[in-house]
Amino acid sequence: MNPNNKNKRLVEVIVSVIMSIAMGMVSTIIVCLNPNANTPPFIIFCLLNVTESIITGVCVALFIPLGKLSDILTRKLKLKNPSLEYNLVYSIPLAIGNALIVSAVVSFINIAIAYTRLDPAPFPPLLVMWASSWLPLIIPMNIISYIFSVIVYPMVTEHFATIANGSGAGNKIRNFRMELLLVFAVVIVGVTIVVDLVVVDRSKTALQNKVSELVAINSRQIELNIDAYLDRMETTPTLLFSDEIYYCYDATDAKISEYDKVKTEEIITDRIVDIGLMNNYNDFGIIYANDHKVGWISHGTQHYFENSSLYDSFSDYIRDNHKGAWLFGINGSNDRFYYIKRLNPNAILISSVYTNELSSVFVYPRQIDGMDIRLVDEHDTIIYSSNQEESGTTLPAEIIAASTGSATESGDSSMIIGDDYLINTNVCSNGWRVICTVPTSIIVKETEELKSFTMRISTLMALIFVLAGLLIIRRVSLPMNDLVMTLQYKAEVDRLSGTMNKTTFQETVEKKLESGAPGIHRAFIMIDMDNFKLINDKNGHSYGDQVIIRFGKLIRSLYDSETLIGRLGGDEFAIYMESDDVQTADVDSFRQAVTAGLDRIMAGFNDEFKEEKSDCNISVSMGAYLSSAAAPAFSTMYEKADKALYHSKENGKNRYTLYEEGADNAQS
Repeated sequence: MNPNNKNKRLVEVIVSVIMSIAMGMVSTIIVCLNPNANTPPFIIFCLLNVTESIITGVCVALFIPLGKLSDILTRKLKLKNPSLEYNLVYSIPLAIGNALIVSAVVSFINIAIAYTRLDPAPFPPLLVMWASSWLPLIIPMNIISYIFSVIVYPMVTEHFATIANGSGAGNKIRNFRMELLLVFAVVIVGVTIVVDLVVVDRSKTALQNKVSELVAINSRQIELNIDAYLDRMETTPTLLFSDEIYYCYDATDAKISEYDKVKTEEIITDRIVDIGLMNNYNDFGIIYANDHKVGWISHGTQHYFENSSLYDSFSDYIRDNHKGAWLFGINGSNDRFYYIKRLNPNAILISSVYTNELSSVFVYPRQIDGMDIRLVDEHDTIIYSSNQEESGTTLPAEIIAASTGSATESGDSSMIIGDDYLINTNVCSNGWRVICTVPTSIIVKETEELKSFTMRISTLMALIFVLAGLLIIRRVSLPMNDLVMTLQYKAEVDRLSGTMNKTTFQETVEKKLESGAPGIHRAFIMIDMDNFKLINDKNGHSYGDQVIIRFGKLIRSLYDSETLIGRLGGDEFAIYMESDDVQTADVDSFRQAVTAGLDRIMAGFNDEFKEEKSDCNISVSMGAYLSSAAAPAFSTMYEKADKALYHSKENGKNRYTLYEEGADNAQS
């Protein structure tokens, strides 16, 4: 019953395949019995494990001489073949070797695949997870492997002995090998097709989740930009409360002489002009109960309300005298939105900007075709949209219906994946909503193409050996990995400047702040181009985009890869650097390194933008905050660097200001 050397390796392959199938099924059952296991459906998971087990078992039979170890052991014990004792001993190395290697490989593959989908932070290292999942499999896999080896090995050996004793044994062996190879290839191809379908299905889910995450990031970034913009509009009018003469004056008061009215209104007008220059207002003025106006109220606004009292019309919208109100679309004014606030019982402050001014904050990476981002009010009217033709219209009915019950409170967000749309909603500070939509048909477009490609390759695999199946699975995964990596890159990098976008910059800086060692000096630099709006006004937004591209390239060329550079929106950039980055330990040297960098930016800017500087008088203002605190907060460094930038702006622009921790004043 002892097969010759020529056929012995084939016997070991057959036995290994049968043992591997049994071990794959047993390992599937053991894993699925764990209530905490996150696995695919049982049938699919079983096919995956059986396939991995078969491939590993065949490799063990072909390249690891377990049979020789069995021969040595039986010879040492002087056991004769055939006998029960011989089979029991001969199967020990064969079974244990297969069980240990197959269970180790299969559990490692499963854990490695699962580990790539997990956030590694709360989990132990990969090898620790693998060991904890492999150890429970060792005993049952050895038992199953040993039982099948004891039973199957003599049966297969007897089959070959029968063939060898008959006529045409060589042809029978060759035919048996061909039949085995054909059956094995068909089984592997069938499993490969099933695996491919599973991969495509999982890839579709993974891609949908990734797109959902990226859409949420974009929507959140737009919400933050809009909140910052609206906050500036709310904050600026509060400057009129700095002196009673501005907010207590009542033009309807008959006790005030005409001369005093003229003088008082001149003072108020001068203050309004000073404040109004901080933003690109279309309207910025005060309307009194008798419809008398101080400041500038545009002809457009007066036209919208020519048939009604301006004061009465706006007064009706103020529900709380201590809070302002945001208005859009009243009396058909869809080209602008208003912020109004009561100054006194007979005076209302009115400010407005054109909706197209929101283009400066409606910036997001266009990495997904068909994605639309809209800003809508509480009546589902579109204030601004990436598709500008929609502005002033009502949100499409199917999106309203699909997003019913989504986020409603300020700062909330929600994600809804429907049959037709993926909808992400973020609520702004004033109750307006940022709604980002992507048609689901576009999300799965790449998956459908991948599915078609996979099925064609899997059919072709009927004529190819097992290793070709492994290559096909690898080829299936590569296009999807490339797509996800491309989306991630576009989600993290600003489209124009090539620097980090706002969200990525903040997250990266926060991680460095949290992990920083004691004794590190840090610098947070805010950069803003002066008079950049003139570039867009005179030369168009495309030219302005080119200026952003050139400026981003300039900043990146002046610092090494360790320095974090991000674009926060519009023409505003930020830089974060640490003393370790410039290889200096004392604060004076670090300060010199920071100022040297700022000087390089100033010089580089003046050289790069000579033409624009002459034509539009653009320049660059910067503010830097230096800190040696153990773990400063991102918001603290941002605010103090912004304060230093404001100081530069207030003192003539085209300069930089250093604000150091513990200093009483910022220093230019």
